[in-house]
Amino acid sequence: MSIQQQYSLKTATAIVIANMIGTGVFVSIHFQAMGMNSGLAILLLWALGGIAALSGALCYIEIAGIFNRSGGEYEYLSKIYHPSIGFSAGICSLIVGFAAPLGASALVLGEYAQPLFGSAIASKY
Repeated sequence: MSIQQQYSLKTATAIVIANMIGTGVFVSIHFQAMGMNSGLAILLLWALGGIAALSGALCYIEIAGIFNRSGGEYEYLSKIYHPSIGFSAGICSLIVGFAAPLGASALVLGEYAQPLFGSAIASKY
């Protein structure tokens, strides 16, 4: 049974939305709102971030249409600029885009689990 047969578009969309709301709203809002007194300012910053993310996604769509092959960010930047730029972007994506959010999620999980398990978790590490 292939993955397409197991999960529908509706299920995949729900997982992505739950992930975005879980990390973007419930976890990071504290850091975003520190020092801000206006809820409107936070909403405007989120709207600007959404516009920037949509612009980046549309740019990648156009680039993917031009090259018409898979490879993602490394492939595109290597062909457009230079292979070293593609490599650098891949390393940055690995460290900043994948490892850092996983580490932050682990820290948040530890904070959320501490009331359940006490200081037993924190004292081990």
